[in-house]
Amino acid sequence: MEYGETTTIVTMPQFPPTRLTPSMLQTPLLLSYPDLPIVNLTPGKLLITKQATIVSTILGSCVSLCLHSEKFGVGAICHGILPRQTKPTIAGYFPYVDTAVSHMLETMASQFCLSPSALTVKLFGGASVLQTDMIGTDGLAIGQQNIAAALEALARFDLAPDVQKTGGTKGYKIFFNTGTGEVFMRRIAPSVARSFAQTMKKQAAQ
Repeated sequence: MEYGETTTIVTMPQFPPTRLTPSMLQTPLLLSYPDLPIVNLTPGKLLITKQATIVSTILGSCVSLCLHSEKFGVGAICHGILPRQTKPTIAGYFPYVDTAVSHMLETMASQFCLSPSALTVKLFGGASVLQTDMIGTDGLAIGQQNIAAALEALARFDLAPDVQKTGGTKGYKIFFNTGTGEVFMRRIAPSVARSFAQTMKKQAAQ
C-alpha cells in the first residue's frame, strides 16, 4: 500500500465505544481536540493509523509504547500485558511486549516507509501495583519485566525512548493523540490499578 492511498487504518481492532466521564471531558487533550474520534485501547490490542485519533488506556503493570511520525502524522500505540511471547500468535491480538513492539515498527516501515529513526518514541506503565506481583526467573516483578522487554525490543531497532514514564506503585491513565504525538498522563488511584492488574493476571493465567 502506498502512503498516499485513502485507506487510513493499518491495524484497527474492534473497540467498544468509549463512555466519557466528567473527569475525562476535562482532559486537556480532549478539550484541545473535541472533534477527534476517541478509542479505548484494551489490553493486548494495538493501533497503527494516519487518521488523527485520541487513544486512551489504563496501565497497571502493563506498558504502552507510543510511536509518532511528525512529518506524516502517523501514530501507533500498543497495550502490552506480558514481556515475551510464550504462546502461539492469535490474529489481531498482541499481548506480548516484544512482538507488539516489533510488529508496530515493522508495519510502520512497510506500510508507510517510516524508518525507526524517524519516529518519536514514548514509553509508559510498568508499575508494581500488586503486593504479590508475578516474579520472573530474573527476580523482576511483571511491571519491571515489561519495561525491560520494551527497552530490549526498541534496542534491536537502535531506538530508546524520547520520553519514559514507567515504574512506581501507582497506575497510569494515558491519552495519546496519534496525529500530533502528544500524550497526556495522569496517575490513578492504587485501588484502581490493583483491580486492573488483578484482572490482567487472571487473564494471563488462562
